Amino acid sequence: MKLKIQVLTLGLLSSVAVAAQTATPAATPSTNPTTQGTPANSAATAGQASTAAAAVNVSPDAPVITINGVCEVTPNATTKPAQAGAGCKTQITRAEFEKVVKAVAPTAPATARRQIASTYVQILSAANEGAKLGVEKDPEFAEQLTLTKLQLLGQAAARKISAQAQDVTDAEVKTYYDQNPSAFEEVTLTRIFVPRGANEGTQGTAAVDSKTIADNARQQLAAGTDPEKIQKAVFEQLKTTTEPPSTKFGAKRRGALPPAHEQKVFALKPGEVSDPIPDSIGYVIYRVDGKQQLPFDQVKEEAKRRITQQRIQEAQQKFVAGSKAEYNDSYFGPETASQPPSLAPGASPAARRGPPPAGRPSAAAAGAAQTTPSQPAKPK
Repeated sequence: MKLKIQVLTLGLLSSVAVAAQTATPAATPSTNPTTQGTPANSAATAGQASTAAAAVNVSPDAPVITINGVCEVTPNATTKPAQAGAGCKTQITRAEFEKVVKAVAPTAPATARRQIASTYVQILSAANEGAKLGVEKDPEFAEQLTLTKLQLLGQAAARKISAQAQDVTDAEVKTYYDQNPSAFEEVTLTRIFVPRGANEGTQGTAAVDSKTIADNARQQLAAGTDPEKIQKAVFEQLKTTTEPPSTKFGAKRRGALPPAHEQKVFALKPGEVSDPIPDSIGYVIYRVDGKQQLPFDQVKEEAKRRITQQRIQEAQQKFVAGSKAEYNDSYFGPETASQPPSLAPGASPAARRGPPPAGRPSAAAAGAAQTTPSQPAKPK
Protein backbone atom coordinates (compact mmCIF):
# COMPACT_ATOMS: atom_id res chain seq x y z
CA MET A 1 0.00 0.00 0.00
CA LYS A 2 2.94 2.32 0.69
CA LEU A 3 4.07 2.45 -2.93
CA LYS A 4 0.49 2.92 -4.13
CA ILE A 5 0.03 6.12 -2.14
CA GLN A 6 3.50 7.38 -3.04
CA VAL A 7 2.71 6.98 -6.73
CA LEU A 8 -0.60 8.81 -6.37
CA THR A 9 1.03 11.56 -4.33
CA LEU A 10 3.88 12.19 -6.73
CA GLY A 11 1.69 12.01 -9.82
CA LEU A 12 -1.12 14.31 -8.70
CA LEU A 13 0.89 16.69 -6.55
CA SER A 14 3.43 17.34 -9.29
CA SER A 15 0.87 19.13 -11.44
CA VAL A 16 -0.33 21.44 -8.68
CA ALA A 17 3.24 22.03 -7.53
CA VAL A 18 4.31 23.16 -10.99
CA ALA A 19 1.31 25.47 -11.16
CA ALA A 20 2.12 26.87 -7.72
CA GLN A 21 5.73 27.56 -8.63
CA THR A 22 4.68 29.21 -11.90
CA ALA A 23 1.86 31.28 -10.48
CA THR A 24 3.66 32.30 -7.29
CA PRO A 25 7.39 32.61 -7.99
CA ALA A 26 9.79 33.27 -5.20
CA ALA A 27 10.45 36.94 -4.59
CA THR A 28 13.59 38.27 -6.25
CA PRO A 29 14.91 41.81 -6.44
CA SER A 30 13.33 43.50 -9.45
CA THR A 31 15.57 45.01 -12.11
CA ASN A 32 12.68 46.77 -13.81
CA PRO A 33 12.50 50.38 -12.61
CA THR A 34 8.79 50.53 -13.50
CA THR A 35 7.88 47.68 -11.11
CA GLN A 36 10.50 47.84 -8.41
CA GLY A 37 9.07 49.08 -5.15
CA THR A 38 5.44 49.12 -6.31
CA PRO A 39 2.77 48.41 -3.65
CA ALA A 40 1.81 45.07 -5.28
CA ASN A 41 5.42 43.91 -5.40
CA SER A 42 6.10 45.01 -1.86
CA ALA A 43 2.94 43.35 -0.55
CA ALA A 44 3.80 40.04 -2.24
CA THR A 45 7.33 40.09 -0.87
CA ALA A 46 6.11 41.00 2.61
CA GLY A 47 3.49 38.24 2.51
CA GLN A 48 6.04 35.59 1.60
CA ALA A 49 8.45 36.81 4.26
CA SER A 50 5.68 36.79 6.88
CA THR A 51 4.62 33.24 5.97
CA ALA A 52 8.20 31.96 6.07
CA ALA A 53 8.84 33.64 9.40
CA ALA A 54 5.70 32.15 10.95
CA ALA A 55 6.63 28.63 9.80
CA VAL A 56 9.92 28.81 11.69
CA ASN A 57 7.99 28.96 14.97
CA VAL A 58 6.16 25.66 14.27
CA SER A 59 7.83 22.56 15.72
CA PRO A 60 8.71 19.76 13.24
CA ASP A 61 6.55 17.37 15.28
CA ALA A 62 3.55 19.73 15.48
CA PRO A 63 0.50 18.82 13.36
CA VAL A 64 -0.03 21.22 10.47
CA ILE A 65 -2.92 19.32 8.82
CA THR A 66 -5.71 17.38 10.52
CA ILE A 67 -8.07 15.33 8.34
CA ASN A 68 -11.17 14.15 10.14
CA GLY A 69 -12.72 11.00 8.71
CA VAL A 70 -9.48 9.60 7.28
CA CYS A 71 -7.91 6.85 9.34
CA GLU A 72 -7.20 3.80 7.14
CA VAL A 73 -4.07 5.27 5.61
CA THR A 74 -1.27 7.26 7.22
CA PRO A 75 1.04 10.01 5.90
CA ASN A 76 3.89 7.50 5.69
CA ALA A 77 1.78 5.40 3.28
CA THR A 78 0.84 2.47 5.49
CA THR A 79 -2.60 1.07 6.26
CA LYS A 80 -4.19 0.53 9.65
CA PRO A 81 -7.51 -0.75 10.99
CA ALA A 82 -10.39 1.68 10.65
CA GLN A 83 -11.56 3.64 13.66
CA ALA A 84 -15.22 4.50 14.01
CA GLY A 85 -16.65 7.73 15.34
CA ALA A 86 -14.93 10.95 16.30
CA GLY A 87 -11.56 9.23 16.80
CA CYS A 88 -11.16 8.65 13.06
CA LYS A 89 -8.68 11.27 11.93
CA THR A 90 -5.20 11.63 10.44
CA GLN A 91 -2.67 14.28 11.38
CA ILE A 92 0.30 15.36 9.28
CA THR A 93 3.20 17.01 11.07
CA ARG A 94 5.29 19.81 9.71
CA ALA A 95 8.20 17.41 9.10
CA GLU A 96 5.97 14.95 7.21
CA PHE A 97 4.41 17.66 5.06
CA GLU A 98 7.77 19.26 4.20
CA LYS A 99 9.04 15.86 3.03
CA VAL A 100 6.15 15.83 0.54
CA VAL A 101 6.93 19.38 -0.60
CA LYS A 102 10.61 18.52 -1.03
CA ALA A 103 9.66 15.54 -3.21
CA VAL A 104 7.31 17.37 -5.57
CA ALA A 105 8.15 21.10 -5.38
CA PRO A 106 11.46 21.81 -3.63
CA THR A 107 11.59 25.40 -4.91
CA ALA A 108 7.96 26.30 -4.20
CA PRO A 109 7.56 29.53 -2.19
CA ALA A 110 6.06 29.47 1.28
CA THR A 111 2.85 31.00 -0.04
CA ALA A 112 2.23 27.89 -2.19
CA ARG A 113 2.17 25.50 0.79
CA ARG A 114 -1.57 25.76 1.38
CA GLN A 115 -2.34 24.92 -2.25
CA ILE A 116 -0.05 21.90 -2.11
CA ALA A 117 -1.55 20.87 1.24
CA SER A 118 -5.09 21.05 -0.16
CA THR A 119 -4.18 18.68 -2.99
CA TYR A 120 -2.37 16.38 -0.58
CA VAL A 121 -5.51 16.15 1.56
CA GLN A 122 -7.52 15.19 -1.52
CA ILE A 123 -5.00 12.46 -2.32
CA LEU A 124 -5.06 11.01 1.17
CA SER A 125 -8.86 11.12 1.24
CA ALA A 126 -9.07 9.27 -2.09
CA ALA A 127 -6.46 6.75 -0.96
CA ASN A 128 -8.39 6.19 2.27
CA GLU A 129 -11.51 5.37 0.22
CA GLY A 130 -9.41 3.07 -1.98
CA ALA A 131 -8.24 1.20 1.10
CA LYS A 132 -11.86 0.75 2.21
CA LEU A 133 -12.85 -0.60 -1.20
CA GLY A 134 -9.84 -2.93 -1.38
CA VAL A 135 -8.73 -1.65 -4.80
CA GLU A 136 -5.20 -2.87 -4.16
CA LYS A 137 -6.53 -6.40 -4.65
CA ASP A 138 -7.63 -5.68 -8.24
CA PRO A 139 -5.29 -7.43 -10.77
CA GLU A 140 -5.36 -4.41 -13.12
CA PHE A 141 -4.30 -2.09 -10.33
CA ALA A 142 -1.38 -4.30 -9.41
CA GLU A 143 -0.19 -4.35 -13.03
CA GLN A 144 -0.45 -0.56 -13.32
CA LEU A 145 1.47 -0.20 -10.09
CA THR A 146 4.29 -2.40 -11.38
CA LEU A 147 4.55 -0.37 -14.58
CA THR A 148 4.47 2.90 -12.65
CA LYS A 149 7.30 1.72 -10.43
CA LEU A 150 9.40 0.99 -13.51
CA GLN A 151 8.64 4.47 -14.83
CA LEU A 152 9.65 6.05 -11.51
CA LEU A 153 12.91 4.12 -11.59
CA GLY A 154 13.63 5.46 -15.08
CA GLN A 155 12.72 9.02 -14.11
CA ALA A 156 14.94 8.85 -11.04
CA ALA A 157 17.79 7.56 -13.21
CA ALA A 158 17.30 10.47 -15.63
CA ARG A 159 17.44 12.97 -12.76
CA LYS A 160 20.61 11.41 -11.40
CA ILE A 161 22.27 11.38 -14.83
CA SER A 162 21.33 15.04 -15.28
CA ALA A 163 22.73 15.99 -11.88
CA GLN A 164 26.00 14.19 -12.57
CA ALA A 165 26.28 15.74 -16.03
CA GLN A 166 26.03 19.24 -14.56
CA ASP A 167 29.17 18.74 -12.48
CA VAL A 168 31.44 20.58 -14.93
CA THR A 169 34.67 22.32 -13.93
CA ASP A 170 35.85 25.67 -15.30
CA ALA A 171 38.84 23.92 -16.86
CA GLU A 172 36.55 21.53 -18.75
CA VAL A 173 34.48 24.45 -20.00
CA LYS A 174 37.58 26.27 -21.27
CA THR A 175 38.86 23.13 -23.00
CA TYR A 176 35.50 22.66 -24.73
CA TYR A 177 35.53 26.30 -25.86
CA ASP A 178 39.05 25.98 -27.29
CA GLN A 179 38.31 22.68 -29.06
CA ASN A 180 34.99 23.78 -30.60
CA PRO A 181 35.59 27.27 -32.01
CA SER A 182 32.92 26.93 -34.71
CA ALA A 183 30.22 26.48 -32.04
CA PHE A 184 30.91 30.03 -30.83
CA GLU A 185 31.55 31.66 -34.21
CA GLU A 186 29.55 34.74 -35.20
CA VAL A 187 29.28 36.53 -38.53
CA THR A 188 27.93 40.00 -39.30
CA LEU A 189 26.05 40.00 -42.58
CA THR A 190 24.75 42.20 -45.36
CA ARG A 191 21.97 40.55 -47.35
CA ILE A 192 20.36 41.19 -50.73
CA PHE A 193 17.03 39.50 -51.43
CA VAL A 194 15.83 38.92 -54.99
CA PRO A 195 12.24 37.66 -55.07
CA ARG A 196 10.99 35.60 -57.96
CA GLY A 197 8.97 37.61 -60.49
CA ALA A 198 5.19 37.42 -60.27
CA ASN A 199 4.94 35.95 -63.81
CA GLU A 200 8.13 33.93 -63.69
CA GLY A 201 7.59 30.49 -65.14
CA THR A 202 4.02 31.24 -66.31
CA GLN A 203 3.23 30.26 -69.89
CA GLY A 204 2.12 33.01 -72.25
CA THR A 205 3.84 35.82 -70.31
CA ALA A 206 7.22 37.46 -70.61
CA ALA A 207 9.52 35.68 -68.18
CA VAL A 208 11.27 37.82 -65.60
CA ASP A 209 14.73 36.34 -65.09
CA SER A 210 15.28 36.69 -61.35
CA LYS A 211 18.46 34.63 -61.58
CA THR A 212 20.06 37.10 -63.96
CA ILE A 213 19.04 39.99 -61.72
CA ALA A 214 20.51 38.12 -58.72
CA ASP A 215 23.80 37.49 -60.55
CA ASN A 216 24.09 41.18 -61.43
CA ALA A 217 23.28 42.18 -57.84
CA ARG A 218 25.99 39.85 -56.59
CA GLN A 219 28.58 41.41 -58.92
CA GLN A 220 27.63 44.91 -57.77
CA LEU A 221 27.81 43.91 -54.09
CA ALA A 222 31.25 42.35 -54.63
CA ALA A 223 32.37 45.54 -56.39
CA GLY A 224 31.47 47.66 -53.36
CA THR A 225 28.22 49.27 -54.54
CA ASP A 226 25.93 50.55 -51.77
CA PRO A 227 23.80 47.52 -50.74
CA GLU A 228 20.71 49.64 -50.13
CA LYS A 229 20.88 51.01 -53.70
CA ILE A 230 21.31 47.47 -55.05
CA GLN A 231 18.30 46.20 -53.09
CA LYS A 232 16.13 49.11 -54.26
CA ALA A 233 17.14 48.58 -57.88
CA VAL A 234 16.32 44.87 -57.66
CA PHE A 235 12.77 45.60 -56.55
CA GLU A 236 12.37 48.25 -59.25
CA GLN A 237 13.53 45.83 -61.98
CA LEU A 238 11.06 43.23 -60.75
CA LYS A 239 8.31 45.88 -60.48
CA THR A 240 7.75 44.84 -56.86
CA THR A 241 5.49 47.32 -55.08
CA THR A 242 6.38 46.32 -51.53
CA GLU A 243 9.06 48.19 -49.57
CA PRO A 244 12.54 46.66 -50.06
CA PRO A 245 13.91 45.01 -46.92
CA SER A 246 16.92 46.41 -45.10
CA THR A 247 20.21 44.92 -46.21
CA LYS A 248 21.65 45.14 -42.70
CA PHE A 249 21.15 41.57 -41.56
CA GLY A 250 23.12 41.85 -38.33
CA ALA A 251 25.12 39.31 -36.34
CA LYS A 252 24.22 35.64 -36.77
CA ARG A 253 25.44 32.41 -35.25
CA ARG A 254 25.12 28.83 -36.39
CA GLY A 255 21.52 27.70 -36.21
CA ALA A 256 20.12 31.14 -37.04
CA LEU A 257 20.07 30.58 -40.82
CA PRO A 258 18.53 27.84 -42.96
CA PRO A 259 21.03 24.93 -43.18
CA ALA A 260 21.73 25.46 -46.90
CA HIS A 261 22.47 29.15 -46.26
CA GLU A 262 24.50 28.52 -43.11
CA GLN A 263 26.90 26.11 -44.80
CA LYS A 264 27.79 28.62 -47.49
CA VAL A 265 27.87 31.71 -45.27
CA PHE A 266 30.18 30.32 -42.58
CA ALA A 267 32.59 29.11 -45.26
CA LEU A 268 33.16 32.71 -46.39
CA LYS A 269 35.90 35.01 -45.16
CA PRO A 270 35.28 38.65 -44.13
CA GLY A 271 34.60 40.76 -47.21
CA GLU A 272 33.60 37.79 -49.39
CA VAL A 273 30.22 37.56 -51.12
CA SER A 274 28.21 34.38 -51.62
CA ASP A 275 26.75 33.21 -54.89
CA PRO A 276 22.98 33.71 -55.14
CA ILE A 277 21.39 31.02 -52.97
CA PRO A 278 18.04 29.85 -54.35
CA ASP A 279 15.00 28.94 -52.32
CA SER A 280 11.25 28.65 -52.93
CA ILE A 281 10.61 32.40 -53.07
CA GLY A 282 13.73 33.84 -54.65
CA TYR A 283 17.48 34.26 -54.24
CA VAL A 284 19.58 35.50 -51.35
CA ILE A 285 23.07 36.98 -51.54
CA TYR A 286 25.20 37.43 -48.42
CA ARG A 287 28.32 39.47 -47.74
CA VAL A 288 30.32 38.69 -44.62
CA ASP A 289 31.21 42.03 -43.04
CA GLY A 290 32.81 40.55 -39.93
CA LYS A 291 33.63 37.19 -38.39
CA GLN A 292 34.73 36.36 -34.87
CA GLN A 293 34.80 33.73 -32.17
CA LEU A 294 32.83 35.16 -29.27
CA PRO A 295 34.90 35.83 -26.11
CA PHE A 296 35.04 33.00 -23.59
CA ASP A 297 33.49 35.01 -20.77
CA GLN A 298 30.50 35.83 -22.97
CA VAL A 299 29.69 32.20 -23.79
CA LYS A 300 31.00 30.41 -20.71
CA GLU A 301 27.56 29.41 -19.42
CA GLU A 302 26.47 28.32 -22.88
CA ALA A 303 29.56 26.12 -23.18
CA LYS A 304 28.75 24.55 -19.82
CA ARG A 305 25.19 23.79 -20.97
CA ARG A 306 26.53 22.21 -24.14
CA ILE A 307 28.84 19.94 -22.15
CA THR A 308 25.99 18.95 -19.83
CA GLN A 309 23.72 18.23 -22.79
CA GLN A 310 26.41 16.16 -24.48
CA ARG A 311 27.04 14.11 -21.35
CA ILE A 312 23.33 13.40 -20.89
CA GLN A 313 23.05 12.26 -24.49
CA GLU A 314 26.12 10.04 -24.19
CA ALA A 315 24.74 8.45 -21.02
CA GLN A 316 21.40 7.80 -22.72
CA GLN A 317 23.09 6.28 -25.75
CA LYS A 318 25.18 4.06 -23.50
CA PHE A 319 22.29 2.45 -21.64
CA VAL A 320 20.15 2.22 -24.79
CA ALA A 321 23.00 0.50 -26.65
CA GLY A 322 23.43 -1.88 -23.72
CA SER A 323 19.90 -3.28 -24.10
CA LYS A 324 19.23 -5.42 -27.17
CA ALA A 325 15.62 -6.43 -27.63
CA GLU A 326 14.40 -9.25 -29.87
CA TYR A 327 10.75 -9.43 -30.89
CA ASN A 328 8.69 -12.44 -31.92
CA ASP A 329 7.45 -11.55 -35.41
CA SER A 330 4.89 -14.33 -35.26
CA TYR A 331 3.22 -12.45 -32.43
CA PHE A 332 3.98 -8.80 -33.20
CA GLY A 333 4.07 -9.00 -36.98
CA PRO A 334 6.84 -7.48 -39.15
CA GLU A 335 8.59 -4.36 -37.96
CA THR A 336 7.25 -1.05 -39.27
CA ALA A 337 8.59 2.50 -39.18
CA SER A 338 5.73 3.75 -37.00
CA GLN A 339 6.52 5.60 -33.77
CA PRO A 340 6.10 3.34 -30.70
CA PRO A 341 3.51 4.54 -28.18
CA SER A 342 4.80 6.30 -25.10
CA LEU A 343 4.50 4.46 -21.80
CA ALA A 344 4.64 7.73 -19.88
CA PRO A 345 1.22 9.38 -19.57
CA GLY A 346 1.38 12.95 -20.81
CA ALA A 347 4.95 12.63 -22.07
CA SER A 348 5.64 14.92 -25.02
CA PRO A 349 7.45 13.67 -28.15
CA ALA A 350 10.36 15.97 -27.29
CA ALA A 351 10.62 14.43 -23.82
CA ARG A 352 10.69 10.90 -25.33
CA ARG A 353 13.43 11.85 -27.78
CA GLY A 354 15.63 13.41 -25.11
CA PRO A 355 17.80 16.51 -25.53
CA PRO A 356 19.14 17.55 -28.96
CA PRO A 357 22.79 16.73 -29.74
CA ALA A 358 25.31 19.06 -28.17
CA GLY A 359 26.17 21.97 -30.38
CA ARG A 360 22.90 21.91 -32.30
CA PRO A 361 19.72 23.75 -31.36
CA SER A 362 16.40 22.00 -31.03
CA ALA A 363 14.04 22.06 -34.01
CA ALA A 364 11.85 24.60 -32.25
CA ALA A 365 14.81 26.84 -31.46
CA ALA A 366 16.16 26.58 -34.98
CA GLY A 367 12.77 27.37 -36.47
CA ALA A 368 12.37 30.39 -34.24
CA ALA A 369 15.85 31.63 -35.09
CA GLN A 370 15.50 31.33 -38.86
CA THR A 371 14.31 34.38 -40.77
CA THR A 372 12.87 33.86 -44.22
CA PRO A 373 13.87 36.22 -47.00
CA SER A 374 10.32 37.59 -47.13
CA GLN A 375 10.65 38.65 -43.49
CA PRO A 376 14.08 40.24 -43.14
CA ALA A 377 15.47 40.40 -39.64
CA LYS A 378 16.50 43.62 -38.03
CA PRO A 379 20.14 43.98 -37.05
CA LYS A 380 20.99 42.95 -33.52
